[in-house]
Amino acid sequence: MISPKRSADELPGDPRRLNLEYRTWHFVGSAGDENGFDEWHVSVRSGRSAEIGSMKLFRLRMDERFSPFPFSDAQAYDTGLSNLVLGVYDLGRGGYRQEFRDAMTSCDGDLLVLFDIRLDPAWRGFGLGPVLAAEAVWTLADGCCAVLAATHPTEFPDAPMGEAAYRRAAEKIAALWKDVGFRWRACPLGHLLDPRSGEARDLRNERRGDLDA
Repeated sequence: MISPKRSADELPGDPRRLNLEYRTWHFVGSAGDENGFDEWHVSVRSGRSAEIGSMKLFRLRMDERFSPFPFSDAQAYDTGLSNLVLGVYDLGRGGYRQEFRDAMTSCDGDLLVLFDIRLDPAWRGFGLGPVLAAEAVWTLADGCCAVLAATHPTEFPDAPMGEAAYRRAAEKIAALWKDVGFRWRACPLGHLLDPRSGEARDLRNERRGDLDA
């Protein structure tokens, strides 16, 4: 169970009223089958009020209709995202790296990337981040062989981080991923969650128990 850093008395609202809103889109056209790269925006809301947080995830469809289009889309979107994906995929050989295959229960399925998560300061410190991330991951991971997580903190142009602050933020993010069920694998793989493992499913149920607590 996660140990919150703040008392529940400080919560700005009832966490039982938190809900997630999922949005995605794609272009309609004759080349629609080439779009194997889905971008998901997940809004965190307290009841019907304004957004109090958000997550960004990407799904790369891994079958002969789409490959290698997802990777060119990832590269066009963000270099960091492309590097993250290429840590598990070998473009030269046209498939997942052997290290990735050895780490996963099965490599039959799509790849989901949890790229970014944000929560308003008033809601931080209660252990809600892993709860929300786990719900989003398990909602979108159906049919995926693995979930990959980024570890970079988001830097805002008007408030850039120094090296020490950036390192501390990265350590916090890595701890959050561990509570969700991600496990660090040697480079170039990074943080991976195996949705077919019993441990990952058990951790999702533990996070739901944290919310009840």
